[in-house]
Amino acid sequence: MSDLIRSQFFLSTVVLAALVVALLWALYRTWQLVRELRSSQKESTEEQQRLAGQLNMAHRMEAVGILAGSIVNNLNNLLAVILGHTRIATNELPPGSPVAEELDRIAKAGHMASDLVREISDFYLRADQARKPTDLIPVVRDTLKLIRDILPSSITIKSELKPCGPVLASVTGIQQVLMNLCSNSMHAMYRNTGTLEIVLEEEIVTHGRKAAPQDLEPGSYARLTVRDDGRGMDKETLDRIFDSYFTGTRNGSKMGIGLSTVSRILADNDGVTIVHSRVGEGTEFILYFPLIAWEVSSEAERKTAPAPAVVEFADGALRGEDTPEPIAAPVESDSGPAATVMLIDDEEMVAQVMTSGLQRQGFRVITHTDSRKALADFSQTPEIFDVVVTDQIMPHMSGVALTRKIHEIRPDIPVILFTGFRDSFHEQQAREAGVVEFLLKPGNHRDLANLILRLIRRKMSGRG
Repeated sequence: MSDLIRSQFFLSTVVLAALVVALLWALYRTWQLVRELRSSQKESTEEQQRLAGQLNMAHRMEAVGILAGSIVNNLNNLLAVILGHTRIATNELPPGSPVAEELDRIAKAGHMASDLVREISDFYLRADQARKPTDLIPVVRDTLKLIRDILPSSITIKSELKPCGPVLASVTGIQQVLMNLCSNSMHAMYRNTGTLEIVLEEEIVTHGRKAAPQDLEPGSYARLTVRDDGRGMDKETLDRIFDSYFTGTRNGSKMGIGLSTVSRILADNDGVTIVHSRVGEGTEFILYFPLIAWEVSSEAERKTAPAPAVVEFADGALRGEDTPEPIAAPVESDSGPAATVMLIDDEEMVAQVMTSGLQRQGFRVITHTDSRKALADFSQTPEIFDVVVTDQIMPHMSGVALTRKIHEIRPDIPVILFTGFRDSFHEQQAREAGVVEFLLKPGNHRDLANLILRLIRRKMSGRG
């Protein structure tokens, strides 16, 4: 009997010792996991702080660039007025007039001012390095590599990246948006298990659509889709996801920079998003970034390529390859220029000097300083106009938007986009809207007259 008791006591001791060892091992592993978790959280916090610093710096540089761009546009408008009136006054002087020398000094001072504006423009380009022609494929691919390291292995990531044209965007901004959307998708999945899909492709939008932070206009876009099969959202949540400080989580926690900031980054990069979501079926964010006509140069090309020359008025820098080079001397029509031109510019002084110059070249000019009134006037008698010349940056309606509406009324009318700031439009979308030529201020009304006559002759010969 005593042997049985000793045997049972021995077994109990062994079992108890085994349990103690298991408990100690579990405590040790728990301690290790806590240390790893704290280390991971520290690294994650440091990475978030680093990315936040990069984002803040990018926004500062973008703000400087926007300010410089606004200055460039305003100065070019003023120079167009000064140089335009100087040329007109010089042409009205009798030969040998002593005033000609004074006007010549004014013209020289105006050209010196143009050189200063060129320097400001170059500074803008340097300040706007965060927003430049960008190929989205390497940006998305590199971001996905980081996302794969961060997300749990229980989440399957599928990607399909098709070649598409470049967009004018901030690389850091695109990365931040993609990281945030993928993080939100992870938190929306049940037990961090599910499928995350990222698709990049081109899309031609033929009809406007409701989107955020602004409606999607017709044009060519790079479309970036982020899709998950998580919990999804109801309509009430979907209507508020871009509100500041709004979170769909119950405990109020949120990752990344928030969807309100995503919306702002999209606005800064001329992007929009359309969101589809249903409870229990997942969420889909479709991001649209306008394609541009510029090519994305490699790093080696950027180091060896010469600095681009400033685009002068009617220098043809933005024209197609089949467009003739600009003509230095005025072009005279066989029967004299008798074309009717509609000219729209919200700066009254610019509109007056360009109108006066074109009238002296023999054109009939109808001038408007309000794009809405110009559209109403055109819609009443569209057949009397031969060419439309419009500024780009205007209140109520941009030049590209006005062109699109004018072509809805009369698709064959040639439109010249006349602006003081090159980055105020996307060339490809402007051409798709109906713009056939681009001119930059300050400029010569004779160059504008030459271009108008060229468009008229091209149309008469059946090439326009």
